Amino acid sequence: MTEEPLLSFDAFIRHWAAERPENIALEEGTARSSFADLDRRTRQAIAVLQELGVAKGDRVAWLGKNAKIYFELFYACGRMGAVMVPIGWRLAVPEVRYILEDTGAKVLFTGDDCGGAAAEACGGMAQPPRVVSASEAEHRLTAAVPTDFEPAGPNDAVLQLYTSGTTGNPKGAVLSNANLFALRVPAAAADEPWSRWEEGEAILVAMPCAHIGGTGLGIMALAGGVRAIVQAEFTPEGVLTAFEQGVTRMFIVPAALQMVIQHPRAATTDFSAVRYVLYGAAPIPLELLREAVRTIPNAGFIQCYGMTETTGTVS
Repeated sequence: MTEEPLLSFDAFIRHWAAERPENIALEEGTARSSFADLDRRTRQAIAVLQELGVAKGDRVAWLGKNAKIYFELFYACGRMGAVMVPIGWRLAVPEVRYILEDTGAKVLFTGDDCGGAAAEACGGMAQPPRVVSASEAEHRLTAAVPTDFEPAGPNDAVLQLYTSGTTGNPKGAVLSNANLFALRVPAAAADEPWSRWEEGEAILVAMPCAHIGGTGLGIMALAGGVRAIVQAEFTPEGVLTAFEQGVTRMFIVPAALQMVIQHPRAATTDFSAVRYVLYGAAPIPLELLREAVRTIPNAGFIQCYGMTETTGTVS
């Protein structure tokens, strides 16, 4: 009898907390959460969200760079059926305000360097969200008692990403649990080599979390039961350091890949753990690809095509 595929944040977190409780799920700098920690901390985050008046279907926004606590809040939303809306921290204040008004977000969590932009954006709103800084969120989460909740189902919305693939204002693409996790099922069934995850693997999350190429990597790591190394933003030095921390996979755009492999440190970096480099979002010059293959010779290079609406890579 074939096991039913896992198709929700709650199902994956419960599964890995039982199967790999001590394995690291999320890492940012020296801060780490195991899968057992992730189960507990997302239950604590759900308690915080409930205290803030968030219920199933409500929108919860994040304005900030990549952060471990962002993913914990996002996974908590996914478990209970609230909808996370990550907003690009480089957007202008009117653009941030537009997204907040369009979503009707109840709560806006902010990176600690985005409080000013959040206050300015909310200042012109008739019904502004409650603003909570990342440090306040961490304090609240740590102090909260893990709570029971009704898990969201596969078809419940959990993520709303804004995409500018059309004219006019960006459009919010609403994605469900099943949207985010079902794409892995046919690849696993076909036993594609890149769909297999070894227990000791790690994936780098350095692309912006306001894009599917950033948040989607956190989802990929959770589905694979592997460590996600979260970096606030892309830097060539950060990527090279992550390789030395054991990163086995990453997604990167060609311009950023060029900055990594042409950095002076690349000549002395140990790339032996790297299994796959996924790249996309723009054409890659053939000579750049050749140089990348020479620099990271043991890795498979996978050109990806996808969209926000397809939850990332479809080809």
